[in-house]
Amino acid sequence: MGKKKNLTKDDLLDVSIYESSKNNQTKNYKNRTRLLDIPINVKCLNVKQKELKKAIEGKQVVISSGPAGTGKTYVSLLTALHILKTEPQYSKLILVKSLQTIKGEDIGYLPGDLKEKMEPYMYSFKGNLDKIFESSYVTSALSEQGIIEVLPIAFVRGVTIDNAIVIIDEAQNIDMHTFKTIITRIGSNCKMIFLGDVEQIDRKNKEESCLEKVSKLFGDNEYASTVNFTDDESVRNPIIPKLLKILNE
Repeated sequence: MGKKKNLTKDDLLDVSIYESSKNNQTKNYKNRTRLLDIPINVKCLNVKQKELKKAIEGKQVVISSGPAGTGKTYVSLLTALHILKTEPQYSKLILVKSLQTIKGEDIGYLPGDLKEKMEPYMYSFKGNLDKIFESSYVTSALSEQGIIEVLPIAFVRGVTIDNAIVIIDEAQNIDMHTFKTIITRIGSNCKMIFLGDVEQIDRKNKEESCLEKVSKLFGDNEYASTVNFTDDESVRNPIIPKLLKILNE
């Protein structure tokens, strides 16, 4: 339409047809996207990441604690997606994050539907998924198909979760009561992975955090594994462990 100042009915019709075509193409693309067709290669960069991968593959409950930049979330997502592809009893990946910045895990005051309310808090998950799939469209498509689901902790309570892998991030902000509530939601063919960093507790009373306690309590047994990372396992910019060391000192 170039430099036209006034749009004719034909111009508006052309725009309408174009937008409709574009929307249909996007919709068809999302419908055609299948997890089975997407290559998922779990590459571990150190021994501790291999431990985490093995724990997720072999146990129902995994608790992993460690500093930011150690790849806990990335490896957990990769491993979970690979399991979804290769083990048909698992049909869904559920992503949960503790919203400690919002009183009582309540996000009701935020505008929009549940997906829109959760979006700002799930950015770390989405960023990792986009990197894994090398496409934000694939992340969106699998979400719309229900293969990837995002939930606040409040929505996990009161349900039994079957045939799913659940990743709970920011677990350092969960108290013991909430941990018990979540862990008792495990149903048939369900794995739960708790991720967090005890150095980044946002609760006013840091003693309420369950992460360090449950890491010691569960240890390693027939149904659960604990994998704790240190600054030495950081896979981000090498300056991060040095900065953390200065801050900790």
